[in-house]
Amino acid sequence: MNKRYKLPKKNILKRKQLIEALFTRGRSIAVYPLRLVYLPEPYPENSPYLVAFSVPKKKIKKAVHRNRIKRLMRESFRLQQHDLKLPGKTLMMWIYTGKDMPDYETIYQKMKLIINEFNHKIYKKV
Repeated sequence: MNKRYKLPKKNILKRKQLIEALFTRGRSIAVYPLRLVYLPEPYPENSPYLVAFSVPKKKIKKAVHRNRIKRLMRESFRLQQHDLKLPGKTLMMWIYTGKDMPDYETIYQKMKLIINEFNHKIYKKV
């Protein structure tokens, strides 16, 4: 099977209503320095998931550092998105909770742990 390692614009979570729903009714998984907030919910877009990445300004002051961390998170997610076992349409927000600049390997490994835990939680219920 030929996997496509892309993260198209149609899979990016932008709508304010969906983000509010995600934070009011969503569940989360945390493995320092990352946290995943997710919500299996139908939405009008035609993609299996919508994802967003966030780095709080309160913890990482410089915009260039916040952007670098988001870039690392997006790249790590792009390469591991095929490991997700989604129950249907799912909203996701990846949040960086650390206070210092991480390296790519740390982000990749922690994201892998969270994805494995996500798959376990989702299919334990079914």
